[in-house]
Amino acid sequence: MKKHILFILFLTIFASLQTFAQSTSNPDTVCMGSEVYYKIANPTANSSFTWGIYNNKGTITFGAGTDNIRVAWNNTEGIDSLWVYETNFATCSGDTSILTVVRVAPPTAEFDNSQLCYGEKLNIIFIGNPPYNVEYTLNGNTVTQNEITQNPYPLTEAGNYELIKVSNKHCNTSSLTGTVNAVIAQPLQKLQIYHE
Repeated sequence: MKKHILFILFLTIFASLQTFAQSTSNPDTVCMGSEVYYKIANPTANSSFTWGIYNNKGTITFGAGTDNIRVAWNNTEGIDSLWVYETNFATCSGDTSILTVVRVAPPTAEFDNSQLCYGEKLNIIFIGNPPYNVEYTLNGNTVTQNEITQNPYPLTEAGNYELIKVSNKHCNTSSLTGTVNAVIAQPLQKLQIYHE
């Protein structure tokens, strides 16, 4: 009877050690300089969790020892590994689970020209990972376009454009700096020639 109880206890402990940090995608992609939350799926009660970051390109700022942490990633591009292992109530430790984390730069956007004739296309050129969300003004009115996958992205309406913000699924909206103005000129009138 004792052997059966010990065997069942062993199976329970072994099963609990198989609960590791799981991500919906591996590698995970984050914006450099961002703070990101990570958690254990279905954590075992009364367990503690030891976390770490290979290459030390991030800092655990909340939740060390628990099943839910926050990491402040360095403000540089690169690849890291976030790791964790579980220790249960019987002080048994499980295998280490590793999540690869890719730190990417926020996207940027610029116009491909500054002055265009009526009927020509003004393109927004993106650098970064699509899809993009962009905010710009046209003749002083704010326009927001989301989930853009086309790059370059064409604009054809005549007027004064100014790029304001750009973001993607990894990086929050970032303000654009510098000269980001462009103009598509209004159509010229058809000339009429008169004899004087």
